[in-house]
Amino acid sequence: MSILFFFILIPPILYFQFYFRRIILCFYPHPNIFIRLFSWIFALLFVLPAYNLFRFWAVVVYHLFAFALICDLVMWILHQRKVHNILLNKIYHLGVIPLLCLAILLGYAYYHMQDVQTVHYTVTTSKSLSKDYTIAFISDLHFPTTMNQKKLQKYCQDISKEKPDLVLLGGDIVDERTSYQEMKQTFETLSTIESQYGIYYVYGNHDQALYVEKPAFTPEMLKQTIEDCHIHILCDEVVSIHDDIVLIGRDDRSHQRLPLETIIEDISHDKFLLLMDHQPVDLEKNNQLGIDLQVSGHTHGGQIFPVGILSQWLGFGEMNYGYRQLSSMQVIVSSGIAGWGYPLRTGSQSEYVMIHIQSHH
Repeated sequence: MSILFFFILIPPILYFQFYFRRIILCFYPHPNIFIRLFSWIFALLFVLPAYNLFRFWAVVVYHLFAFALICDLVMWILHQRKVHNILLNKIYHLGVIPLLCLAILLGYAYYHMQDVQTVHYTVTTSKSLSKDYTIAFISDLHFPTTMNQKKLQKYCQDISKEKPDLVLLGGDIVDERTSYQEMKQTFETLSTIESQYGIYYVYGNHDQALYVEKPAFTPEMLKQTIEDCHIHILCDEVVSIHDDIVLIGRDDRSHQRLPLETIIEDISHDKFLLLMDHQPVDLEKNNQLGIDLQVSGHTHGGQIFPVGILSQWLGFGEMNYGYRQLSSMQVIVSSGIAGWGYPLRTGSQSEYVMIHIQSHH
């Protein structure tokens, strides 16, 4: 906690005591010990609640921090070039521009999260298929962070119109903030999606509400609800789809799970092997084991900019978003139909995925 405090909280606290002092001096232009004291108090009260980086207030604090620093840089450049404007200086000292930028960003982030896109991928295989397949993939709903049941019903109707052969639910459909009634409504609504071969589900790291002491529902209640809605749970299990596709559903890596080689040891590799794993992990290993297509979620595509870019640059995950072709396996990672923690998205889009599998045998 001390290291986190130093690197995450100390810089904005130091900065915002200057920021708030500058604003106060616009109204009381006589520096004294009380103004210094008030500016420190304001800075501490403003920044300290942002210690939890996964809460809304952290988004507010660190974006305002970034916008204010950019404004400082611009004003410094103007000063170096001998550009002086009384009105601009007044607005700058009042701290208005960073606040306006923050308001615009939050408005955009809320709209962007609600603007769910349909993303299509075409996957070709040399393996023989009796027909082309259309698969709907939904992950990371985190109901009800960004939508109510009415909106979810609309997306389910839209997906049904695409006439999917198969519907895959890639985990984190609900989470720790979901009530028991909301959990039931979620899976009852998702079960209305029409498909030829059914709806299949794998666990994520949040949907069993294991990160809180008193969850609204137990893993057993979640499992029973999903099964009552005639949604098939695949927990390190395999199912054959129309004698063409072998669907492999992994338990999440945050749980104790079987090695993939154990799960598929008796499976014919003549079939198209479709792996559903909440987190995009073990990609090279799965490629070597002969998987044809892996679909995952979990990353949210980097819900808040620049998390996605940083995770790619720093190697925090094997894959953040989109499509990748390995030597024999193809990978699709969705940014999810919603987000976790707060209804804001700046780093990627909200989406559900339609995958078209075609044989060129």
